[in-house]
Amino acid sequence: MRAFIGMKLDTPTKGKIANALKPFKKIATPIRWVKPENWHLTIKFIGEVDAEKKGKITEILKRTRFQIQPFEIVISGFGKFGRGNDLTIFWAGIEENETLKNIYTQVEDVLEKIKISREIREFKPHLTIGRNRKPFNFKSFTSLMEKNHSQPIARFKSNGFQIYQSMLTSEGPIYTILEEITFSNA
Repeated sequence: MRAFIGMKLDTPTKGKIANALKPFKKIATPIRWVKPENWHLTIKFIGEVDAEKKGKITEILKRTRFQIQPFEIVISGFGKFGRGNDLTIFWAGIEENETLKNIYTQVEDVLEKIKISREIREFKPHLTIGRNRKPFNFKSFTSLMEKNHSQPIARFKSNGFQIYQSMLTSEGPIYTILEEITFSNA
């Protein structure tokens, strides 16, 4: 099974994101939009694990005392991965947040103890909103995105994170929460 660590979004936050996306969805593009029920903030992509490894992940994360108070995460602006007018991933940004960075570092440290490799890329928290694999001139889309690059979208409180299973299907991925990990000071 494919697994990752993430933070779920509440319904009001998803509604605010959906509202902010309306102008983007009016532009005809080949983007495959991620369903709102699948929007989440990825902390750590783990990849393929068997039942034994999944058990070890759950056990070590539940035993770890994440001494963190519930905290606010701010979603602000839209951006993309891809060069020039190319777009592979369309995302909503997360404002810089020291508590979130601390959680990421703690998760990396803990999972390394059970031989899950650290991420070599810099942690860039975001919400994947859409994906594209087709050549397309995204010039007008990119222009709108640049106008909204720092637009405040939503705020939500987090008191923990989740271990997810990701099942790939022809209709897109299906994410299932396997475990809830609550911060010890929540």
